[in-house]
This record gives sequence, C-alpha cells and structure tokens, in this order.
Amino acid sequence: MTHSGMKTKFLIAFFLFFTFQAFSQEDEFEPSGKPFARIFANFHQGITGSATDQAAFELVRGYLGYEYSFSPEFYAKINLDVGSPDDLSPLSKIRRYAYFKNAYLRYTNADLQIEFGLIGLKQFKLQETIWERRYLMKTIVDEHRLGSSADLGVNFHYKFSPKIDADFTMMNGEGYSSLQMDDVFKYSLGTTFRVPRNFTSRVVFDIMHDEISETTLTIFTSYDFRKKWNIAGEFVLRQNDGWKANRDIYAWSFYGKYNLTDKYQLFARYDKIESNILEGETLPWRLADDGTALVAGIQFKPINNIKMALNYHDWYPWAANMEGGGFIFLDLEVKM
Repeated sequence: MTHSGMKTKFLIAFFLFFTFQAFSQEDEFEPSGKPFARIFANFHQGITGSATDQAAFELVRGYLGYEYSFSPEFYAKINLDVGSPDDLSPLSKIRRYAYFKNAYLRYTNADLQIEFGLIGLKQFKLQETIWERRYLMKTIVDEHRLGSSADLGVNFHYKFSPKIDADFTMMNGEGYSSLQMDDVFKYSLGTTFRVPRNFTSRVVFDIMHDEISETTLTIFTSYDFRKKWNIAGEFVLRQNDGWKANRDIYAWSFYGKYNLTDKYQLFARYDKIESNILEGETLPWRLADDGTALVAGIQFKPINNIKMALNYHDWYPWAANMEGGGFIFLDLEVKM
C-alpha cells in the first residue's frame, strides 16, 4: 500500500469514528456558546544601540472568536487572529491581516480527546501557560519560527493518569497562515509528565519528510514552589532546517517568575539561538539570525482579565556587523 493510500484510509476511519459517536450521544445536555476577544498592545521606547531612535504605540494583535459546546463530548471553536503581516514594509504596522488562528471540532470521551481542523498545537500550550506572557513575547520556538502555534490537522490526546499524558498530531506543517496543497505532512509525538513533585516536563519530537527529513526535538521542564515562584527551561534542536542537509539550529530558553503579591509579579527570561558551521565554512550558516535575548520586568494584574508589564527587552546579535538594541516596553493584555 502506498503512503498516500494509508493516509486516506486513516482519515476515512477517523471520519467514521466521529460519525458513530455523533449518533450515540445522549440528549440531556443543553448546548451553549459564548464569544470571546483578546487584545495585545504596547508602548516601546528604544534606549540603547540601534534602537535609540525608535518609539511607538502599537496594537500588536487582536483575537476575536466564538466557542460552542454541542454536548458533553463535542465542542467547537473559531478564533480570528488580526495582526500585522510579516513583511518589512513601512506600512506593515498600519495594515491588518486577518487569519483563522483556530477553527476546529473537539471530541472528548473520558481520558481521550481528539481535535480536528485548524487546531492549536499542544507543544506550545504548556510553555505559553507557564511563561504567562504571550502578550509581550512568544515562546522561543514560535518566536524564531521553528514551529507554528497552530496548524491544519488532527490531534489525539490521551491522559494515562493525572501525572502522565501523551499526544500524536498529524498536520500540514505550514502553520495557520499558510495553505498546503502537496502531500508532505508533519508528524508530532509528545508526552507530558508531572513527576517528581512540583515538576512539569514535556518532550516533543516532530518530523517532516520531503526527500530528507526535517526534525525538531523540544525538551521542557518547569519547577513550581508553592505557587510563590517558578523557574523553567527549554531546549530545542532543529536538524536539516528547510530540508537542507546538516543545517541545524540550537535554541535555549530560561525563564522565571516571583509573585510579590496577588497583583504584582517579577519575571525574567533569557534566550539563546545559534546555528552550526557547515563543512568548509568559517561562520554559522544563519549567523544573521543567531543571538541572545533578555527580557525582565514587573507585571501588574489589577483584575483577572487585565495584565500590564513594564519590562526591558534586549536583543544581542552574534554577527559582528550587526548592532543590537534595547527597549523599554509597557505591554498590555485585555481578555473579554
């Protein structure tokens, strides 16, 4: 049987499974839904290096959506992401492009959960939850485009116990802002475990094959002390980036927080990303994108659905002909 034939049979079986479950559910549940919205905005002022002449108010991103529970088993969500296009045009901060960030159906039965459609990827969810500050900076994989936080595909998630779960995802591999028309898919296998006490860890392996395989290994761990402070670390290894042999990327991210009160929190984060030196070369193959980042500041949460953070953000490139820059940011997140 061909590879395409196996994938077709897999998707047919998946569809029949959903259809059977739809006819077997009970009618006692009363369906309900609700809209939601989320806004990221900031003011930033450059203070060092190449950033000294930069300052602006910025509406970074807005999310608009609706979620609906059809039954205890079936749930659907649609989420529109409105942000600036990823280009270098001077107008890129003025224009606003809208994408579907999520549009999926979820089926839950006891410890099994299945999502189908434009889904949020679970390898990002845990890190974003512990980092807590997506509104001022993405997690390192998303920040440096080593993966996307959402994609078209199907995810199977199974909870073996309160301490161990695992998930498998089959997806396009192009992210939520691109459509893929070929037969190259990305496959992801991950597991999360919450042992020993106060530790939460996750290991994820992605593979996408097109003549050669591009693979990504992510290892994450976090320690929480009595909800007073937390420290976390993440390591990412990308091999054969862009399906080009021996082009590897290494990334590290460390972050922590300390709760001063219920409303005030100190936080800091350090990122490092680098590439290898190819045979016959003297410099890393993606030197222009290699470097380190530092973020540190204080967060204020006046009520549950509003966060604001005064923070320092610095990027130090490794290329000798590039100048880094430091910014003071005032970031805001509003949930509705």
